[in-house]
Amino acid sequence: MISKRKFKVTIFTAAAVLLSGITAQAISGTGVIVGDNSTVRNDSSLNATAVQTLSIGTKVNIHNIENNFLQIEVKNGSASGWMHKDLILLDEDTQREKVSKGIVTATRLNIRSGPSISHSLQGQLNAGQQIQIIGEEDVWLQIADERGIKGWVHSDYINIAPNLPSAYVVGDSANIYTHRDISSGLLQKLDKHDMVYLTDYNNDWYRVKTESDIEGWVKRSQVKLVVAGSGPVSRGAARGNLANIVSITEKYLGTPYRYAATGPNQFDCSGFVFYILHEYYGDQLTLHNINLPRSSRYMANVGTTVSRDQLHVGDLVFFNNGSTSTINHVGIYIGGNNFIHASSGSNMSVIISSLNADNYRRRYSTAKRIF
Repeated sequence: MISKRKFKVTIFTAAAVLLSGITAQAISGTGVIVGDNSTVRNDSSLNATAVQTLSIGTKVNIHNIENNFLQIEVKNGSASGWMHKDLILLDEDTQREKVSKGIVTATRLNIRSGPSISHSLQGQLNAGQQIQIIGEEDVWLQIADERGIKGWVHSDYINIAPNLPSAYVVGDSANIYTHRDISSGLLQKLDKHDMVYLTDYNNDWYRVKTESDIEGWVKRSQVKLVVAGSGPVSRGAARGNLANIVSITEKYLGTPYRYAATGPNQFDCSGFVFYILHEYYGDQLTLHNINLPRSSRYMANVGTTVSRDQLHVGDLVFFNNGSTSTINHVGIYIGGNNFIHASSGSNMSVIISSLNADNYRRRYSTAKRIF
């Protein structure tokens, strides 16, 4: 079973700074592409230019790791660049060079500046959020988020997960078989949104491992890769490809507002939305051939219009200037009639507001579902 406790984290030189987000760290090894038409970029960011796509099953050499991206080179030398780590299954030796991955089990988990409750509170994590574990002291784990910001959390509320690409069931169910053949023995039936870890790929089948340590083969068409955290939070939760956008956006609460800023340390309203979708869901934009404009006015022309009573988490909500129908503000719907946005009001920062607040209820214009 994937152990919750007790485990020992071994810190390697490369692993200790894996998420520092400052410089690339050398990491030598090999891997195989497990995502369909996986994007190779010219730099270690979802905003970087796409230079090529590689088909599933392509074998690559690994040279460096930076910002959750691996610097890769196709073994025949036909392509090179950067690819998100969630799209690559590393060989076992390379996996051991990486830090451990954990999943938050508490509804809200406090992040502290040191390994005890006497240390100051730095923030919170939400249930289902994935973090990287870079150290351990007694019952406390040192973690780092996607921006390389470090802190400490109590280990009782973290499930340790393998350093493997993960996927979730996209239909109502999926079957795990003993071999790559539906006539072979059925090992387990998975339900919608159940998570599995990928250990191999062969001819349109993934070899997977469940959290109860059952290993077998599942048809590739029945599961969807989780890339940059873009998987479902739970069964019946929000749409899979935007399900964790609440925990992602809430990490930027309090970030200062500045006109024309596109992050990550300052935002205006459309700059915040533009940054979140490109930084965390850039591959989804590419997959759906979406060219997201930078301004809120033109952003409102993208996607499918949805009525206010049909809003889903991740939908974009737009507001006019109060005197005409011209759109001049945008935010991201996070459920419960609330949205998160970079406000130019008295707070001058990223905040959460209610759609029912007088100002926003009066100015509400439309909503768009991007994908």
